[in-house]
Amino acid sequence: MSDSFVPQVIPNIQHVALRTTDLPRLVRFYHETIGLPITRTRGPEGNPDAVWLPGVQLVKATGEIQPGGTLDHLAIGIANVEEVCARLDAAGTKVDRPLTEIIGSDGKAFAFAAFYYDPDGNRVEVFKHL
Repeated sequence: MSDSFVPQVIPNIQHVALRTTDLPRLVRFYHETIGLPITRTRGPEGNPDAVWLPGVQLVKATGEIQPGGTLDHLAIGIANVEEVCARLDAAGTKVDRPLTEIIGSDGKAFAFAAFYYDPDGNRVEVFKHL
């Protein structure tokens, strides 16, 4: 497309929605283990069908979930990333890549990042820009 349209993205209204057959398990991981606050829920109290946290919406699957998919990872920017990694490690969360300093093409460090797996096998990046 060659038109000059530019979408007016609203900062802080962004999320990745993950479908799961075990909503309570993912809520425990994102809310209790990582520490993200629950910002809202949908459905009956005590048995919601969707839960929102900063950057993540968890949705109870109503049918089979096909293995694989196209999601590579979801990323969550966290100012106290070292503390969150320590919590994930203490909880025995599977690590894909431990906390590492990220070096840009200019040779300068610009972030710290680590990759873990949530209980459904989704890769989750926790990062902090320098």
